[in-house]
Amino acid sequence: MLAYEIARELERTGHRLRHLYVSGSPGPHNGRTERATGLPDEEFLARVQRFAGYRHAAFDDPELVEVLLPVLRADVEMHENYRASSTEPLSVPITALRGEDDELVSREQAGQWSAVTRGPFAYQELPGGHMYLVDQPEQVLRLMAGSPACG
Repeated sequence: MLAYEIARELERTGHRLRHLYVSGSPGPHNGRTERATGLPDEEFLARVQRFAGYRHAAFDDPELVEVLLPVLRADVEMHENYRASSTEPLSVPITALRGEDDELVSREQAGQWSAVTRGPFAYQELPGGHMYLVDQPEQVLRLMAGSPACG
């Protein structure tokens, strides 16, 4: 959502963007229906981990949880309460990426990004769940490096 809003602002101020990649996210005009914001700590962590299909080892260390929890809560709240600043389509090409086993964001939700651009749209699934980037970041980098926008 942050990259989308930055792209929107850059276009508004006359900057020409080459490409916008979005990952594991429904289109910006359609929020998530299941929520974790406001839950007690343990429930919140369990819900977020269920959403992501992933549990980081840092959450096994109480001292790290104390540091990470406020940041994670802020991130989740931002995503759950986000409302797009405009419905005007961008002109930049958009590629929506998604883990093929993502249980948080469906193919249909990731495909909603096609309505957000007047430019070309591409959809790409990569092996893994919602947190596919953690396990195989090289795949995303290769995909982006092979894009005409990066050449």
